[in-house]
Amino acid sequence: MIKHLKVPESEAQNAKDFLDSIGALNTDFLPFKEHGSILWPLNFDVEGELVEMDGIPVTKESRDYRIKLPEEIKDVAPRAFDIFGEIAIIKLPEAIHEYSESIASALIQSNPNVTKAAMDLGVKGPYRVRELNLIGGEPGFVTTHKENGLKFKLDISKVYFSPRLAMERQRLSKLVESGERVLDAFAGAAPFSIILAKSGGKITAVDANPESERWAKENFDLNHIPKSSYEFICSRVEDIVESLGEYDRIIMNNPTKSLDYVHLLTPLVRKGGMIHIYCILPDNQKDEILSTFGYEFELTQMRIVHPYSPATSMMVFDMKKS
Repeated sequence: MIKHLKVPESEAQNAKDFLDSIGALNTDFLPFKEHGSILWPLNFDVEGELVEMDGIPVTKESRDYRIKLPEEIKDVAPRAFDIFGEIAIIKLPEAIHEYSESIASALIQSNPNVTKAAMDLGVKGPYRVRELNLIGGEPGFVTTHKENGLKFKLDISKVYFSPRLAMERQRLSKLVESGERVLDAFAGAAPFSIILAKSGGKITAVDANPESERWAKENFDLNHIPKSSYEFICSRVEDIVESLGEYDRIIMNNPTKSLDYVHLLTPLVRKGGMIHIYCILPDNQKDEILSTFGYEFELTQMRIVHPYSPATSMMVFDMKKS
């Protein structure tokens, strides 16, 4: 049984190109067509609708890195990992930490674009930065990551960036209209801001991490975003909220704390405007979200972005102000 990404046929080619660009497309298996949808076989989890099913194998050498591992850990090593640029990032159960060098070697050998591997010790601190332990390859965590036709260069050990949100960023870029005023309230390295600016949005990006400001500005330039299309404010959003104006759209991507900021940011949305709030919740739980926003807002869409733990998922709620 392997996981497949299920997409409408109309989006099949874009999905294939995206999965292939990040090394997620499992070329050991064939895609499967089902009732107007295409199911692409995966090397690791990505965001979107995932379906676990028997794969249709092709006669090629497997790219599952686990076939290169010692027999005693093949069945317990995690299949899923992230790729950021040339770095494979993987969470390992403590029981197999001693095998981390073997796992790093297998990851690098199995993925042609990967040159180093890091163990993910969790997102920590006020700036939501991943604590990473290099387990294979040359030292350093600065690399360039390609996504949706854009490039992001940054030190993944010093600034927040989630490769798993690539399809979500693409989704929002299709919703933004030219000239919309957008507040990216917890911007990190500003990937949401950059793709929405490319779609014509006028962006205010806010993050308290000085490293976020450094890399975000470099990436605005790298992607040829004119300075007239954005401003980056290095601050906690709660410290500057009184100086902010009114927005057509607000991005609240701080999954463990977004709900704490709803009362602060909802007054900044114009009537008819949208908030996209990302939260980690038990699957399909929405009552808490709706009660937090109150009668002024209606839920227009709710979707699971990606699994977070066995019992919870990262979810996005699109809320419209009436």
